[in-house]
Amino acid sequence: MRAGAVFFDLDDTLIDTRHQLLPAALQRVADATGIARERLDATGKRIEEVLRNVGGLSAAQREAAKAAWYAPLVPELEPLPGAREVLDELSGRLLLVLVTRGHPARQRRKIAQCGLGPCFDEIVIRPFEASGSKRDDFARVMGAHGLTPKLCAVVGDDERDELAHGRDLGCLVLKVPDVALADVPERLREAGIL
Repeated sequence: MRAGAVFFDLDDTLIDTRHQLLPAALQRVADATGIARERLDATGKRIEEVLRNVGGLSAAQREAAKAAWYAPLVPELEPLPGAREVLDELSGRLLLVLVTRGHPARQRRKIAQCGLGPCFDEIVIRPFEASGSKRDDFARVMGAHGLTPKLCAVVGDDERDELAHGRDLGCLVLKVPDVALADVPERLREAGIL
């Protein structure tokens, strides 16, 4: 049993989804639905958010958009700078858990394509449609390993998702890119987790 744990988000924390995957996903949706790409909301993380400002869509267009957005084909992905190094440094010293939310087949493919999957002790993929939140995943893993929140950290980019849930539980919260991945071990030492 490890003394502490670090929960990592995947998208825009360990891989650059915004630049490596988003442009192609928006184009796939535009091609599949006939919607001009400029009408799609490029800040959305879920297809419903991408389509939020597009009115008058048929059920068939919505289904085509969803299939195109969550297409399981993913190109080879480069982890963000420092991702592999921080995971290597923490490996064997703390429980490393990847907690991601999205379409399961696509998330599994992203994990495979970036090559970081073997760095983690556990991988949790929460489908968008599932009830509950990452908070439930954090609490479940902590409970299974007898860990208190004071010995756990959450590393992510989303203030409304993993960071809010980690903060709510009392974990150390490190927001990427405000904290560079290379600085995570030092922050963990300062907090007494590492």
